[in-house]
Amino acid sequence: MSRTKHGFPYQAGVIDVGAHSTRLDLFEVASGGKITLLESLSRTVNLGYDVFRHGSVSPGNLSTLGEIMADFSRKLAEYRVRSCRVVATSAIREAFNRELVVNRIRSVSNLTLEILESQEETRISFLSMRDALRKSLPFDELSGICLVVGTGSLLVSWFEGGLMRFSEAVPLGTSRLVDAFGRSAFSIEQIMETLRSQDIRQRLRESVGLDPSRPVALVAMGASVRHLAGGCAGESAEGGGDELIELPREAIVRAVDYAVTAEPAALASEFKVSEPVAGSIAACAGILSYFLDEFNCESFICPGTTTRIALIQDLVRRSRGGGPDPFHDDLAAICGAIGHKYGYDACHAGHVARISLAIQEKLRRNFDFAPRSPVLLEVAAYLHDIGRFVDTRQHHKHSCYLIGNLQLPGVSEAELRVIAAVARYHRKAAPRESHMEYMQLSAEEKVSVLKLSAILRVADALDCTRQGRFERMRLLRRGHTLVIQVPDSGSFRQERLYLELKGGMFNEVFGLDLKIEETPLIS
Repeated sequence: MSRTKHGFPYQAGVIDVGAHSTRLDLFEVASGGKITLLESLSRTVNLGYDVFRHGSVSPGNLSTLGEIMADFSRKLAEYRVRSCRVVATSAIREAFNRELVVNRIRSVSNLTLEILESQEETRISFLSMRDALRKSLPFDELSGICLVVGTGSLLVSWFEGGLMRFSEAVPLGTSRLVDAFGRSAFSIEQIMETLRSQDIRQRLRESVGLDPSRPVALVAMGASVRHLAGGCAGESAEGGGDELIELPREAIVRAVDYAVTAEPAALASEFKVSEPVAGSIAACAGILSYFLDEFNCESFICPGTTTRIALIQDLVRRSRGGGPDPFHDDLAAICGAIGHKYGYDACHAGHVARISLAIQEKLRRNFDFAPRSPVLLEVAAYLHDIGRFVDTRQHHKHSCYLIGNLQLPGVSEAELRVIAAVARYHRKAAPRESHMEYMQLSAEEKVSVLKLSAILRVADALDCTRQGRFERMRLLRRGHTLVIQVPDSGSFRQERLYLELKGGMFNEVFGLDLKIEETPLIS
């Protein structure tokens, strides 16, 4: 097929190194963004058994994985793949020798393996799920629980009004449950008790105020989920990736009840799979049973997308670039839910976030910021005061601790450390060598913390009255002074005092003085 002058169509690929198998999917990407699956290859290598039981990948399985990746590398060359993402999920993510695995794969296949953090997996899976559901359902009118049921982990999120508002990764996947309770037989009671020990219902109540009696939708993704839903709908588990299955509660309950009570051989025969896969289907049924039992799930939806489809969609988004972040509003909503949990002042947090971003945007013309700095600054601004839940006097330190222990979809662990440090330094002392939260950062991260915390201090000072008086400010550069013009003709004595107290770090980092100037703004 001939290419257009912009390079479409082109071939792209995703390699997913999972707990039980490693899979290569090859796609063709058209100019309109349409993605067509060309070929799919899957090879079995039980990394999950190694890692979940012994903590690291065995030498034998590492050698097998290297051979598989070398084969896949040759297949990518055969298709002349232009873009490829090679990721590993829960098994390699938790392996003690994961760096050795990454190194070995690079040596034998010239492929760079990316350890896909659960936060990133949650983000791309939710975006793919939302896109799929919006094609067939009024998704923005739905509220419910979304599950990504993997072999090594369970990703749980809450969505409402079209946005994700809560998310948490639970270290319980289908393979973990099978290995924990045995392949031959396990009871639904064991799975239910294991999930109850994770306090999922209480976490949802604390974060989003979810009443368990409230009618909700249950959306679930994953290979085992697809087997169960496809069986109910009379469709193949290997059907098209864009096929959505919607079932009433009664239908999925019947399927779940059958799967958790059937003999492994009978279940394998029913779904035309091997007994180990049947065991994963039974464990998945147990997970779904927990949510159907604990929450008032009126309907069940399987969107038909997969982690690999989500990865290729994300790869296409990245290649285009330039557009708005489709997850921005979700992250803001999640921050709002976290802030609500800790009793923050939502109006103040919003004011500080908008002022911070405006100052950074003004400074970008003359100062270098990391590409993700606006995201990190905005999150830090939303959450900088949540430590007041613990203690007001040292709340900046408590905010640092609380943020550092969050799970934020789309925010890496390294980025979370930066956000926590920025919140830590929004008041009181500047970074010092005796501060562990600062010294553990890389040189680039330290620079980001200095710049972003200096901006956050100024924004916090400007909203010290918590009245939003600087929402319509204008920022001007006059030599070595950043002038903050405001239309209000009232007294700004308190803001000037706080700016003098907190503006020193801004001057040290950017070499600029700060001045509040009362000037009517021209609309």
